[in-house]
Amino acid sequence: MRLLFIKPKHIGDTLLLTPTLVAARHAYPEAEIWVLVRRGCESILAGCPEIDRVLLVAAVDACGRTLQDAVCQAATLARLACTRFDYIFELGDGHRARLFARAARTSHRYSVRPDSPLRGGAARAFTGVSTFNWETCHRVEKDYRSVAEFLPLPSEIPPLRFDRALTRAWPAAAELRDFAVMQIGTRQAFNRWGLEDWRAVCAYLLTRVDSVVIGTGTAPDEIAEAEALREAFGSRVLCTRGEADWSQMADLYYRARLYVGPATAAMHLAAACACPIVVLFGRTIEEHWHPWRTSYRAVNTVDTSSISDPEDRYRLIKAKTMRDTSSTNVIAACEALLSAPTTLR
Repeated sequence: MRLLFIKPKHIGDTLLLTPTLVAARHAYPEAEIWVLVRRGCESILAGCPEIDRVLLVAAVDACGRTLQDAVCQAATLARLACTRFDYIFELGDGHRARLFARAARTSHRYSVRPDSPLRGGAARAFTGVSTFNWETCHRVEKDYRSVAEFLPLPSEIPPLRFDRALTRAWPAAAELRDFAVMQIGTRQAFNRWGLEDWRAVCAYLLTRVDSVVIGTGTAPDEIAEAEALREAFGSRVLCTRGEADWSQMADLYYRARLYVGPATAAMHLAAACACPIVVLFGRTIEEHWHPWRTSYRAVNTVDTSSISDPEDRYRLIKAKTMRDTSSTNVIAACEALLSAPTTLR
């Protein structure tokens, strides 16, 4: 049996697919599992040995797309056209994802429940469309329940997947034994927090652990902030400067006592490594994106349990900003997790 899972979205979304892949492998051990994702997202799947083949389409950011994207997308279309699949699952809920699903050869093609009903040729192209209402659930559940409606899977959803045996040491931190990771870098500008707030959290962490590793991407402003913190606190602070890849970051998360940062792909990877997490929620919806199946404390969340209308609930959440996040509350959340009994990982 050959299965294809199509999810051309962001890096974090890509990692959230792994519980579904793990369950599919366990339920169908002889199956050949293919995944289609955006270029640049494939590396976060390097810790998921359940995958047999990864196909790529254009990169996430339109401004970063090159001739390579056109070439790899054409190659993906050609591969889909000449490969027979037993089941195809479109989980991107977008025109591009449905286009690639329709290009593939199969007699069993299924779609996640779309924002608006499929019509015409798009509706006829799919054997079935999931009825699972994912609006108020975690995005791991969105993928899993949408697939399980058509392909029997176990009722319990597995954790996120990055196999520890597939991690690699980041040389600069290979000898660290007692440390926390503070992720100040994030692709989404609305998730950025103030430097002085990070300074207060870093000062606190250094009273509880020997070292702090500051995670950033390659953006110059992120690196500049990380370097400012390193200069303020000296040799006990290290900066990744975007030089550690996902397998190296996974090694850090498996060994770290704590992750502190916004809800990003890095946070989801920390959850895959069962690292305790303090997550800073700005306009991110906690019920959709909270760390999956690991110990965590959320800061700057809004109690919306009394609001029944989803639009009203999300409007309230989207009105928040990272400026509403207090460093005092973040430190308190860190203390709660660092003081909790440790478990083997």
